[in-house]
Amino acid sequence: MKNFIILTVLLAVITGCSAKNENAGHSKEAWNYKEGYIIAKEDRRILVVRNTDVKDIKKKSVQQILDEVRPDAIWIEVKNQADYDSFAVGDKVSVTIDGVVNQSYPAQTSAAKEIV
Repeated sequence: MKNFIILTVLLAVITGCSAKNENAGHSKEAWNYKEGYIIAKEDRRILVVRNTDVKDIKKKSVQQILDEVRPDAIWIEVKNQADYDSFAVGDKVSVTIDGVVNQSYPAQTSAAKEIV
């Protein structure tokens, strides 16, 4: 019984020490979804992330970026077609959120006002 307890404690210590840090390289503060870079556009939505380098947007796939920035990504529905058309992948944007943020990954919401 004593060996079982020692083995269990040892296993817990080893597992805890080797756990992957999911937020390596990311700020520990919660992201308010108000500012980031566009990494994709589709169906009047823009995919915005934080904690990425603009150069990476051109070098990496959307999925690679999403894997690296997790959980800091959000699809934002742009209500105004002219605003949507004016955005390009790589643009830095500031957003005012309209209502609830669906906490899927990437998160999803609508923009309340013009996005700049």
